[in-house]
Amino acid sequence: MKNLNRRLLNKILFVLSLCPAGLHAMPARGGEYDLTKALIGASGVNEAVSADYSAAYALGEDAAGIESQSPDYDFMSGYFSAFASGCIGNFSLVSAVVGPSKILQDGTQVGVPLGATIELVFSGSLDPSTIAAGIQANLLNDHLGNARDQIVPSSYTYGVVGTTVVIAAQGRWLGNTFYDIIGNGSLRSIDGFALAAPTHTPFMTVLDPNEDNVVLRPIPVSAGTPAPAAVGGASIHLDIPTGSFADYSYVLVSRDPLHSPLQADPKTIEAANQKAQASGGAYQTPLALQEVAAYNEQGLPMTLAKSVTFSVSYSGGALFTGSGAPIRPQSLSFWNLDSAHALWVKMPDSRPNGADVIGAVARFSVYALMGSADPDASQVYVFPLPWRPHGPNAGSGPGQTGTEAEGITFSNLPSECDITIFTVSGAQVRKLHHSDLTGLVAQERWDGNTSGGQHTASGVYLWRVESSSDSKNGKLMLIR
Repeated sequence: MKNLNRRLLNKILFVLSLCPAGLHAMPARGGEYDLTKALIGASGVNEAVSADYSAAYALGEDAAGIESQSPDYDFMSGYFSAFASGCIGNFSLVSAVVGPSKILQDGTQVGVPLGATIELVFSGSLDPSTIAAGIQANLLNDHLGNARDQIVPSSYTYGVVGTTVVIAAQGRWLGNTFYDIIGNGSLRSIDGFALAAPTHTPFMTVLDPNEDNVVLRPIPVSAGTPAPAAVGGASIHLDIPTGSFADYSYVLVSRDPLHSPLQADPKTIEAANQKAQASGGAYQTPLALQEVAAYNEQGLPMTLAKSVTFSVSYSGGALFTGSGAPIRPQSLSFWNLDSAHALWVKMPDSRPNGADVIGAVARFSVYALMGSADPDASQVYVFPLPWRPHGPNAGSGPGQTGTEAEGITFSNLPSECDITIFTVSGAQVRKLHHSDLTGLVAQERWDGNTSGGQHTASGVYLWRVESSSDSKNGKLMLIR
């Protein structure tokens, strides 16, 4: 039996030799180690001490085996800092519950009451002395959408016989504020293990009606950094003045109300889309849809008492509808869904503003970011002038006089327009139709030939560009 117990002790020592740093309760002290059984709530230890090792267990607990002062020891209980392997502790966050609210926006809990608590449950008991430094409340964005990224005061309660920490604000949380409760490497279990990885519990509080608020959707993925905005999922910015709501509230946004509506009927949206395309052609198809709705803390819909400034940011570069129609940013505007008639109604004061479209809304509803055929002819110009495809400076480079293959280019054209070339006496030479849908966007080339296919003679010619609501005249010169 003694040899069996000696073999068991040798196995213990072999485990320790593999991973002594993994046991907080078994610190290396030269040639000596402590093997300690963790028992929460027990007091004192009773040890069997040798010249090389000591094994400790809590008073009041039975320890299998026989204590001895001789070089041979019997250890049968098998407790190694409460972990059977004796090597590593699995210490991590198991779950997090933020207040009574369960509303998610962009994967983040929103509508959290200002007096809410955050309940964190860990896989093992905590060392209470490490909680204050190991769990901290970080304020990421304030009620005006400004990045702050700062630690704010908080308090906690913890029962030493459990694994749950309850975090609360000192006073109460601030309104419409994005917080993250962070667990860091300073947090330790009672056995001395650090968290396996940093933990994050983000949440956003309700809007306080007594102050101005800015709502950003998507919610920034990190302090001050909005999530990337594709045109189909464009990001929005709501400036909500004090007194816009009668109570504490939260704002939800669906960027796909056709498939994930908040309150709207997708069939109504589809019918409005079909009517828009019937009246405005391929250009008039929503680039992005946004449904916005507000609710109080009880989850009941709320209405606006004041107008809210609403802006949508879209990605730079060329814009195309789902049907492939190119949309020019200067033609973009907001359209509001008239649910009663299944119509998109253009918001007259909405306008492009850099990479945004901005406007004022008096009620939350479904909004479309939509363009149209651009009729503006005021910026049309022609190059090269003169067109001299066989002259000494012929070529298609900057400052050159053109080539037969390149012809004469009309640029900055309306989306849909007619181009007519005349002689100075008024006789029509050629008529071209331009459409952004079938050719170069905003450009059309004239090969210098008549309607019958003959080369035009050298001379001065007049041109006219005419869209549905605008026109421009000019002249050009050909030298063959």
